[in-house]
Amino acid sequence: MRKILSLLALSAALPVLAQEAPAPKFAVVIPDYILGNSARGKKVTAEFVELRKSLDERMRAKSEELQKLAQQLKSPGLSDEGRAKVQRDLQDGEIALKRAEEDAQKEFNLGREKVSKTYQQEIRPIVEVLAKEWKLQVLFNYQEGLFQYADETWLTSFSNEIIKRYDAKFPAEGTAKAPVAPAPKPGKGVGKK
Repeated sequence: MRKILSLLALSAALPVLAQEAPAPKFAVVIPDYILGNSARGKKVTAEFVELRKSLDERMRAKSEELQKLAQQLKSPGLSDEGRAKVQRDLQDGEIALKRAEEDAQKEFNLGREKVSKTYQQEIRPIVEVLAKEWKLQVLFNYQEGLFQYADETWLTSFSNEIIKRYDAKFPAEGTAKAPVAPAPKPGKGVGKK
């Protein structure tokens, strides 16, 4: 009788033991999407885009000056003294261009670091609080090709909630209007639902 009761108790316990642990809860955070669709993020990234345009324009202007000097150097009517002066100006310009490129690269890197620092200081705390509220066990930082397929609504849901909270935290920045940054594509050649 004891064996039968033990077997019955064991058979009753087996379904409980056989149950799998619940699937982990996870979400995806998309930094570029957040920065491109939140009012504050748009402002921060717009400053960076303007900096990049300004740097590109400066480099283009210096490059055009050098091209003009190079064309002058090819002029057949140029005296030896004039040719030597243009040659020195061209060499000085090339050195100045090299320095300007290095300075522009430093300025560009500082601008990119500013955007990254803003993300880390302003958005990351919101991400951490929301992850705890949603009781997530894993949070992926999106990058192209991360998923073969993902429902776009689900993929952007966590980031959309961050955008709402980020805009609420910085109301002086205004509210975000239409999305600027497109939602990322889950995988190459993968269609939407």
